[in-house]
Amino acid sequence: MKSIRIWDIPTRLFHWFLVMAIAGLWYTGTEGDMDRHLPLAYFTLALLLFRLIWGFVGGFYSRFSAFQLSPMNAIRYIRSGLKSDYPGHNPLGSWSVVALLLCVAVQLTTGLFANDSILTEGPLAHYVSSDLSDQMTSWHALNFNILLGLIALHIAAVVFYTVIKRDDILPAMITGKRSVSENMDEPARKNPAYSLIAIAVSASIAWLITQLGY
Repeated sequence: MKSIRIWDIPTRLFHWFLVMAIAGLWYTGTEGDMDRHLPLAYFTLALLLFRLIWGFVGGFYSRFSAFQLSPMNAIRYIRSGLKSDYPGHNPLGSWSVVALLLCVAVQLTTGLFANDSILTEGPLAHYVSSDLSDQMTSWHALNFNILLGLIALHIAAVVFYTVIKRDDILPAMITGKRSVSENMDEPARKNPAYSLIAIAVSASIAWLITQLGY
């Protein structure tokens, strides 16, 4: 076995910023602190847009093309007792990431049209009827419970792989490095310009969306 860099810096920063953002959204939403909830939501929207872009132009294992989404791969992985050499996301992990990203996307989309029945509403709420905005608000609350469930499963999986399987899945998301077979090569490093452009584009799109409410 040898240690190579699997996760690039932008992917790792996205992961931990998303963790903090979701925690902040949970707290501010529960407390009804919309003055902080909305800016956090816009930041999370920029994060999600960045990850979608990075899924096409990022490091090798960060790209969606590297995800193991074949149902047969998932079946073989389960039948093998979860014993396979996947430097990046294994089949179950790949589906987990897709589910989380989709759930976050639904949460942000519904939030753009939602309202708190008092003073605050999403930047796009005035583009739909009051009834639809109220329905979006209900979906926003329901989907967050689903998101919390997915997060709980994700944390449980990390604990399982770390404690039971003795996998370095958690340290890898901090250092970027994982232990792999000797015959695996480290992927080429991406030009930092790619990440800077992706950040600029995602931040610009998020800003434009928020401006539609004015």
